[in-house]
Amino acid sequence: MRNVVLGLAGLTLLVACSKAPGNAESSAAPAPASASAAPAAAAAAAPTAAPVTGPPVSGSYTVDGKAAVLTQVTSAKDDPFDGQPVTDVIFTAKDQAGDAKPAVDALFGNFGDAIVVRIEPDGTVVGADIVHSALKEQGSVSLSGVFSVKNYQASGGQISGELTTGGPNDVFGQKVDVDLTFHVKAP
Repeated sequence: MRNVVLGLAGLTLLVACSKAPGNAESSAAPAPASASAAPAAAAAAAPTAAPVTGPPVSGSYTVDGKAAVLTQVTSAKDDPFDGQPVTDVIFTAKDQAGDAKPAVDALFGNFGDAIVVRIEPDGTVVGADIVHSALKEQGSVSLSGVFSVKNYQASGGQISGELTTGGPNDVFGQKVDVDLTFHVKAP
């Protein structure tokens, strides 16, 4: 690494010293880059996706006005749907660390209130399951067509977006409302 830095410093000095003398106005102009320095400069200036910061999940999840606080989010590969790969994004109230099957265990209530959403590579939600202490039916409830993901991004080894129901939705006679912003390491 030190040799690369010294090599680039020497190349910069060579370019600066080989500049033709001129008036003060032209000497203030940037030195032309050599052909070999141009790719290195372009690579250094190439934009990279900044990692998403902040809490991994924030927002609201309510059933009939009763809030659940989801603080954990993980992702895992799921079986393909219609020939497309699917990623499970698992939101829970309790820590999932070390669990081999967080999506399945979340559905059995092992992590308290939870949402397991299945997402295709373009951000399309192909299904979801919810667990909430205010649901009349105990256990998980499977849903289709209720959730969508806004501002979905999958790059740099992370998945992020906003999981939403678009306002309260009637689910078997109960009002479910979800608006969660998240970022998680891709599986």
